[in-house]
Amino acid sequence: MTLRSAVVPTVKPYERRYRQAVRDLIFRSYRVHTHLDWQEVEDWLDSPDHPALLAWVGDRLVGALAASAPLSSACWLRLVVVSDFGDAGRAISTLWQAMSEYLRMRGVRTVALLISRDWMLSHLRNIGFHPVEDIVTLARARQAVLDVAPPDDVFLRLIYPDDIDALTAIDHAAFAPPWQMERADVRLAEKVSSIATAAVRDGTIIGYSLYTVYVDGAHLARLAVVPQAQGLGIASALISDALHRFARRSIFTMTVNTQASNTRSQQLYQRFGFVLNGFDLPVWMIDLV
Repeated sequence: MTLRSAVVPTVKPYERRYRQAVRDLIFRSYRVHTHLDWQEVEDWLDSPDHPALLAWVGDRLVGALAASAPLSSACWLRLVVVSDFGDAGRAISTLWQAMSEYLRMRGVRTVALLISRDWMLSHLRNIGFHPVEDIVTLARARQAVLDVAPPDDVFLRLIYPDDIDALTAIDHAAFAPPWQMERADVRLAEKVSSIATAAVRDGTIIGYSLYTVYVDGAHLARLAVVPQAQGLGIASALISDALHRFARRSIFTMTVNTQASNTRSQQLYQRFGFVLNGFDLPVWMIDLV
């Protein structure tokens, strides 16, 4: 059955009682976007910090739109899903109108979305999003590891669970919105990391790095150094240390993502043998004014 395009969906806030309906819509629909981050949809959907709206036609759920918790006046769209039956453009525009008004009330000025499916492009243009950046992937094959020691007054150690607040503060200092991570994401990222290391000076963490493991190798998931300590070789020391740790486990390949405009980071990774592999994802944004 195809819903008539003239029908304007009714928008309601997400409630826990709709969890199964949202789960079914995601499972049955082709037009689904979920943000590539540390948490699955069900990990955060019930959190009051993550705004989520549902579009209904009668008692039929035809769309859902959810955002990350606003942070430094910015957020990401974490979930966009519309039914395969009906007017996807109308559902998305109706949801976005309500979501944008809500986000403005919470002080959000920038909303970003990482594009992984082409079906979204025309709908994003229609509601005012525009491309601003690409996320590029670099990969490192098996090769000798560049040895880099930290500065004399800095030592490296493994991260402890009670370091999360310090890591979150470093992350927010090192990255501009919307690239900062929520505390919950930092905590989960540390928890699932295969290697998590910190650079410490005078008893204070000034940088950290997180690495995950997948079938074919490792992934440098997060690397951050406080601005006042950048340029001292701390990031290089963290990478060198991790590559040696993985080599002792017979893991020799590694990937990393960064912004196409972040040439400084790309130059850092290239020193260790990382090269662009052509796997890029566009980032679209909208300014709420």
